[in-house]
Amino acid sequence: MDRFVGFIMAAASGIAMVGCGDLSSGASAGAEFGATPGGVKDMGFARGLIENGKVPPPQAFVVEAMFSEHDLPLEGAPCATLLCVRAAMGIAPDAQGESAAWVQVGMSSTIDPETFKRPSMAIVATVDVSGSMSWSYGDGGGGTPAAIAHALLWNVASRLGAEDRFALVTYGASVDTPLDWTQGDDPEIKEAIGELAEDGSTNMEAGLMQAYDLAREAKGTADEVRVMLFTDAQPNVGATGGSEFESLVAEGAADGVGITVFGLGLGLGAELVNRMSHLRGANAFSLMNADDVGLFMQDNWPWMATPIAHDLKLVATPSPNLSLSRAYGFPTGEAGATSIASLDVASVFLSKRKGAMLLSLTPASPEELAGADVDIELNYVDRSGEPVTSSLSASYEGEALGERGVFMPQTSVDKTVALALLVQAMHDAAQEYGSDPAAAIAILEPALARFAADAAAIGDAGIDAEAAFWPELLDLMKDGASQGDFYGDLSGD
Repeated sequence: MDRFVGFIMAAASGIAMVGCGDLSSGASAGAEFGATPGGVKDMGFARGLIENGKVPPPQAFVVEAMFSEHDLPLEGAPCATLLCVRAAMGIAPDAQGESAAWVQVGMSSTIDPETFKRPSMAIVATVDVSGSMSWSYGDGGGGTPAAIAHALLWNVASRLGAEDRFALVTYGASVDTPLDWTQGDDPEIKEAIGELAEDGSTNMEAGLMQAYDLAREAKGTADEVRVMLFTDAQPNVGATGGSEFESLVAEGAADGVGITVFGLGLGLGAELVNRMSHLRGANAFSLMNADDVGLFMQDNWPWMATPIAHDLKLVATPSPNLSLSRAYGFPTGEAGATSIASLDVASVFLSKRKGAMLLSLTPASPEELAGADVDIELNYVDRSGEPVTSSLSASYEGEALGERGVFMPQTSVDKTVALALLVQAMHDAAQEYGSDPAAAIAILEPALARFAADAAAIGDAGIDAEAAFWPELLDLMKDGASQGDFYGDLSGD
């Protein structure tokens, strides 16, 4: 997490850290907590590259990651279930300037954050000790992946108690288990973390296989069994492709083991992180400097390891005058993918911010938007394994459009649409940049101008911060900056 993300967090809705109690519904509608889909949870990698003068690869631009950084609440009737889902429809131009209907599906939770007690955890910390992590360079000013990993591990260990369990797996040229299952408050955990050292190449496949084997042994010993992977995601021995790691994570998920991927440093393999983090029980975060770990953990612990729903499937049925054209914010493993063939979310996690998914709907003609409506059926499995079905609807009754050609029933819908269009444009521009910089600029320049106009109309501190930052990407493209991570440049994508 970088300075910009810290500002976004400060601008978003702040909720105090929790005390004791249980994982149950109890908050009033006016005091709902947040919930967001799994997958990639922040835009830190893209921002870090831009701050260091590089054009990010397209895989760094993920709509659900941007949504997760902002509080996007929808108002509505009180909810009685742990996961609260609502919907609202607005009208705004699409990326081509044609009038479209937009349906935000918002997520929150009825837990009471003041009385919440996290589930007990069995964590297998799986640490990349290969040369690219720079374990041999000390703290590197806090910017090396190793320094970030060490700070994260230390912080996680400091938050564990006697009810938790912890194991440590390292991988480089070989795989080791410096610490087998240990009670969470044992000082031996921090001693093992302090002894981590560099070990050559990067056999991430073997490391994860060992971690999942250990995790399976821990089933039944804690409420939540989770692998935590600390890596720059640059494997060069064993499996190296996204599909291979996707399969490995899927097998673990089928056995009830979740994963949190901590992608570290400016050499991060973003595509691989995307592929691992969209599955059941999975999420991913990126951090660029050890100095950010304290604020990151304060903001995300224990929510990042607390899923409250799985296998969420959304079926949207629009009125005859509308057709579904695009979906945003559904983790798919493919950056920028917006297919409406399968609208599903593998897992939903607690969060300080209220999450969003978004549907774009095209009318047969602009005149047919009045009276447009969408019926939505949601099915998911709650934390206890019980199936839950929820029916929602959203409509537009022909209210007058404003100067931007916009009608929004709630500010959150306006924010969500603006963010989705911005991230999609940045992804598409980054995809063009390697082979046709002029085409990339032609995509990004009008998108940024529109976002600036949207920001001025919305009047939200977090949106204003986005509008101030992302023109730096356009400047880099106009200056002909190199594209890629800090291990190499891309010639195109």
